[in-house]
Amino acid sequence: MKQMIRAVSMTAVLLGAAGAFAEDGQEARLDLRTEEEKVHDALQEAWDNAALEALEASTAVASDTLADESSEATSSKAEPVNEYTEAQAVELMRTSEPESIAWLAAPPVRMRGCWYFVTTPPQGRFGPPRYYLTVQRMASQHCEAQTVVLDSSYNGGATVAQKGSKGLAIAFPSKQSPSGSALVHVRLFAIHPTALTVPRTGFLGTYRGSTWVNSMHFEGNRLLVDTSRYTATYARFLTSEEAPTGVIFP
Repeated sequence: MKQMIRAVSMTAVLLGAAGAFAEDGQEARLDLRTEEEKVHDALQEAWDNAALEALEASTAVASDTLADESSEATSSKAEPVNEYTEAQAVELMRTSEPESIAWLAAPPVRMRGCWYFVTTPPQGRFGPPRYYLTVQRMASQHCEAQTVVLDSSYNGGATVAQKGSKGLAIAFPSKQSPSGSALVHVRLFAIHPTALTVPRTGFLGTYRGSTWVNSMHFEGNRLLVDTSRYTATYARFLTSEEAPTGVIFP
């Protein structure tokens, strides 16, 4: 309830803003967003603020226990072979969806015999565009085409880490206001390769300045996210809701 009240209060404050302000003393830009877009942005920014509070609270009780690598079941079943090489898959995407491939966030990933593309194409005819985090599975002999849109932000790009055939972790910069002075946080998504569902999400940031992802990778079950503020470690990011360790609040 406390977070809900703060979120509502934050929404009211954001909706009362007259326009977006650029940082470093730059002139304010005319806010061309619709009222519906302003409401959406304000709610998303309030969500980030509530998530930041929850992150700070969770790190106080986060366990330092490392994931047991032997607890993860392994499969001896061979993955089906995709008929396309990486270069061929990229070229097919380039010819079939040129607008999407232009915003490819990372090299395509092959899991369970299928090619996956993570893109952040922009949308918006007026004012600053929103970038939509999108995961696409390419159609092939063993794979059914599927596309899911996970999130949107006023900052594009994404960082992708693969854990074998188990799934993906995606880090997306969350900037929920077009204001130049708005903070950037990090939203994390675990992706199941078959259903393209999101079994788990995460959030990283601080109260002082923006947080950017420098790199991200798996070490066994553990996901390590190196940011501009700290290195966060998730013991079992794909399979649990455990809070990260290593998060530092000033």
